[in-house]
Amino acid sequence: MKGYWRRSFYVFLCVGLLFSLVSCGSDDDDSTNTDLLVAFTTNDTFGPGSLQRYNGTTGASLGAFTSGGGLSAPVQAVFGPDGNLYVTDIVNGKVLRYNGTTGAFLGTFVDNIPRDFIGFDIGPLGLAFGPDGNLYVSNDFTNDVQRYDGTTGASLGTFVSAGLDVPTGLVFGPDSNLYVSSFNTNVVQRYSGRTGASMGIFAISNELNGPEQLVFGPDGNLYVASFNSNSVERYNGTTGAPLRTFVTPGSGGLNGPTGVAFGRDGNLYVSSNTSGEVLRYDGETGAFKNIFVAAGQQLFPAFLTFTP
Repeated sequence: MKGYWRRSFYVFLCVGLLFSLVSCGSDDDDSTNTDLLVAFTTNDTFGPGSLQRYNGTTGASLGAFTSGGGLSAPVQAVFGPDGNLYVTDIVNGKVLRYNGTTGAFLGTFVDNIPRDFIGFDIGPLGLAFGPDGNLYVSNDFTNDVQRYDGTTGASLGTFVSAGLDVPTGLVFGPDSNLYVSSFNTNVVQRYSGRTGASMGIFAISNELNGPEQLVFGPDGNLYVASFNSNSVERYNGTTGAPLRTFVTPGSGGLNGPTGVAFGRDGNLYVSSNTSGEVLRYDGETGAFKNIFVAAGQQLFPAFLTFTP
């Protein structure tokens, strides 16, 4: 059964750990990163989570980016074609829309997304805008990907469902097809980006265990956060053939990797859900570089995104 904040929640609840809010410095990279947005699903009092903003060069905290809308447990935030920010809230079963520059609440974009609570929340998780401008949302309660009008938020129905068991991250590839992590079956599925028809399993390996957010890197290959193996796996971006494990298990203290994102500096940033950190790795070798965002009052970092 899927973990990220779920497994971590009970671990932290039992031990009652609290963290002080600390920002972490940069190494000597000449970075041109934009700011990093991190979705935290709760805080150190187990209250509502938040979408936090960090300086993309130094990792210094810039505070909460979004305000209003009743955001409770964000999992992923993406910028839409209109420049605004769209955020999945798993607790409330919504996609909320915020001004992409100021973070001001603009309204509920998608409401009444199926969700449930069975000791932990299940519902809308990952989201991505497709080449058609519509919004696609993965849901681990219904085990499918739903499609919504990218302008109005109106439901366009189920886009894919075959082959998914707890879908988490999703991304449109360079080929315009849709790639979806299936957490419980430890695979990445590929679907036609136009019709949603299954194109079969794209990525699978012995090392992939609990895939979460996934991203195509600057080299064109696919990088997948592997939650249960505490690693980041890499696959040929064209064939899906496994390449060597990119971030080795536990490197730099990685524990429960959930979010992955490449910065403009070419490095890979990974949220370490259980330890509450964001770690930085060399984008070419996968070697650990530093703790980019240290553990603080916000707990269980989920998916990552850089501002435009």
